[in-house]
Amino acid sequence: MSPRARGRAAPCSRDDARIRLRQAESFLLVADLVLSQDDDPLLALTSVAASLAVLAGIAAADTACCASLKQRARGQDHDEAVRMVRSVNPGGEQMARDLGRLLGLKDNAQYGVLIVPRDRAESAVGWARRLVEAARQLVEVAP
Repeated sequence: MSPRARGRAAPCSRDDARIRLRQAESFLLVADLVLSQDDDPLLALTSVAASLAVLAGIAAADTACCASLKQRARGQDHDEAVRMVRSVNPGGEQMARDLGRLLGLKDNAQYGVLIVPRDRAESAVGWARRLVEAARQLVEVAP
């Protein structure tokens, strides 16, 4: 078995940034819809909302990197993605913090056997919302 590639990046364009932004906004919209539903003990809605928030944050990070750096992280190393987002100007430090928080929740939200608590899911959606807004601003000002 070959080792996983680390630190990979892929080139991307302004058009790619716009596509990833639409995806990020869509994930966030559905996360909000899921959180607005009444709790159902037979469903794991808070975990679903947190998982969608993670996907929104990843798509927003790709958007920001494409708009600002003309490349996005493509490897399995989440720390590399956070480092790349940190270099986005303006706003990279805050975006990197929010992405790191979301990526820290990814495994539990998407693959875990415990339900993500409502307050944690709400926080995740807030982090994703902040990432999406920062990415949107970068797309709007990108040349």
